[in-house]
Amino acid sequence: MDRDHLQIAIDSNEASWKQRCSEKMRELKNRQFSSADPASQPGLMHKELVLHKNVMISELYKAVENENVDNFVDVLGQVCERRKLPLRDIFDEVMVTGDSLLHVAAYLGREKIAELICDESPGLLTGRNIRGDTALHAAVRLKKSTMVNLILSKYAIEKAKHYGMRDNDITRQKNEHGDTPLHVAVSSGDLGLVEEIAHADKDVVHFLNKSEQSPLYLAVVSGDVEILNLLLQTPFPSEKPLPTCLGNSPLHAAILEQNPRLIKEILEKRPELVYLRDENGCTPLHYATFIGYVEGFCMLLKNSIERSDQTPFVSNKKGNLPIHLACKEGHLEIVKKFLNHQWHISPFVLLNQKGRNILHVAAKNGKSEVVLYLLKNRKINQFTVNEKDNDGNTPLHLASINLFPKIVYYITQDKRTNANLSNNYGLTARDVVHQALKKMTSTRKFLVNLVFKEVGATLKANDMSYSQEKQPRKEGMNFKDLLNTFLVVATLMVTVTFAAGFTVPGGVYSSDDLNPKNRGMAVLAHKPFFWVFTIFNVIAMYSSVVACGLMLMAVVFDRKLATRVTILAILCLVVAFLTVPVSFLAAVRIVVGNDSALALIITIIGAMYIFFILVALSSGFFPVGIVLRIPLLNYVSKFVLWILITKLIDYSEKPEKEVKEKEG
Repeated sequence: MDRDHLQIAIDSNEASWKQRCSEKMRELKNRQFSSADPASQPGLMHKELVLHKNVMISELYKAVENENVDNFVDVLGQVCERRKLPLRDIFDEVMVTGDSLLHVAAYLGREKIAELICDESPGLLTGRNIRGDTALHAAVRLKKSTMVNLILSKYAIEKAKHYGMRDNDITRQKNEHGDTPLHVAVSSGDLGLVEEIAHADKDVVHFLNKSEQSPLYLAVVSGDVEILNLLLQTPFPSEKPLPTCLGNSPLHAAILEQNPRLIKEILEKRPELVYLRDENGCTPLHYATFIGYVEGFCMLLKNSIERSDQTPFVSNKKGNLPIHLACKEGHLEIVKKFLNHQWHISPFVLLNQKGRNILHVAAKNGKSEVVLYLLKNRKINQFTVNEKDNDGNTPLHLASINLFPKIVYYITQDKRTNANLSNNYGLTARDVVHQALKKMTSTRKFLVNLVFKEVGATLKANDMSYSQEKQPRKEGMNFKDLLNTFLVVATLMVTVTFAAGFTVPGGVYSSDDLNPKNRGMAVLAHKPFFWVFTIFNVIAMYSSVVACGLMLMAVVFDRKLATRVTILAILCLVVAFLTVPVSFLAAVRIVVGNDSALALIITIIGAMYIFFILVALSSGFFPVGIVLRIPLLNYVSKFVLWILITKLIDYSEKPEKEVKEKEG
């Protein structure tokens, strides 16, 4: 048999099964059965059908699974006869999952049975299961391309027959997740299915699901370039202008996915998409700067420069430019690349709606690395450093009110900074710390205040209200407790050093020694380390005694004088704490002097701990040098302050009890 005769035989067989099955189906329809089943009532949804137990029997499922279309029709007739139900009621039956016979045929890929069902019960084309999937969803999800074509063609025929179906396109039906069949096709990665559905209904390319994502957006997320290029050919709907692109911008998605290949593809095929904005007015360039995606930012920036567009200077709804978001999030590399470009515009004119420049934004949000870079950048001039926002606040004001010691330190150390500028409420940055945060006590506030004292910033505001809120009785008790604590420590130090002066290492000669000159003298007095022990022990002893005397004097003096006397007493205690470890180390060295290895180990350990003690005491005492302005002590205090703020302590988050931006 040649090919032509074979094709004729196939077509004849195809026509014969359709004719044969159609005749059987007409006979089933003509049978009269009475049914009081509530599920047969029109208007019931799939969930109601399941609720009324009108569930498809397994016999029908097996008939579809068997694939023999004649057997399927015979089983339908047997079920109708046995249950005394009309054919339409049988077609209305669903599985426990809400799947109709058409869903089952779509799952199993039974084209002939599906075609027969569509012809006899076209309403099942738009029927949905419990998940909200139509038969088209099911066919697409399982990548049954032949079934997809069949369902689309059958629906097109029925749509032409029935005017009411024109507003209920099968391609726009959404499941419980809001996904159309095109969403499912894009997620499956089947280019043929995507092309088939998009050809049937182009507009569905921009439909959003419940996650606010369109098939075009999902194409980027999936990373399929072919599908993306196909969907990019569909224009955006005319009733939705470009600025409204929530969940429908492929370029935004490519930035979030950090996929340079897709970014390049989109910029080449649809360069106008750089102007798309989300619901907050953010362009793709805003997204790149916000998440710190350097490569994507460079690609968008290069595209902007080549096309001479103004996207780097487009504000979102809050008035923030892309560079503002980079400063806010602390993405230093993006800030560098932006400022390294030769823009024909000065950074200090890049203001948001609150009148804040990039240094304002970085300082307010605690991004110390960005602040330091900006201060060192030659494009940042004195006007930018001291520029005021709409409330009159400089970057120093904003860093102060959010208690960022490192940023306050960096800005105040810049010679261009004027730390005594007032905002619209007449407050300097130091006034803001004292008044707006007067009810908050923390290490951060303490360090910020020290920085201002170190640079000599003045308090301009009248702080009478602050003074009235103090509780003298409670503070007096606290000060007295502090004096008592220091007095106890000083007394213990006197006791220890006094005892050490009589229990010297190695002991003393006895009173019956043969040499009268040696009686009562130290045995190891000739050792060099004995000198060290004695000298440092004496210094510790007298320093402790002086500290005790000063503490006792402070008890009877007034508050102002007592404070100064206490500072001197603390200084004496610091000297004692520094000399006692040296005295102890010398004493141990004397005792183990005969063992050179052990003596070396002890010396190294002792020197290390003495150094740590020196650093710790200096760190705790450095505010005194700043307050008293003693030259040598002042230099030491400045050094310790620099170590503490720039190397050891870093507050990058705002205080837990964030102060509202009253800033005055």
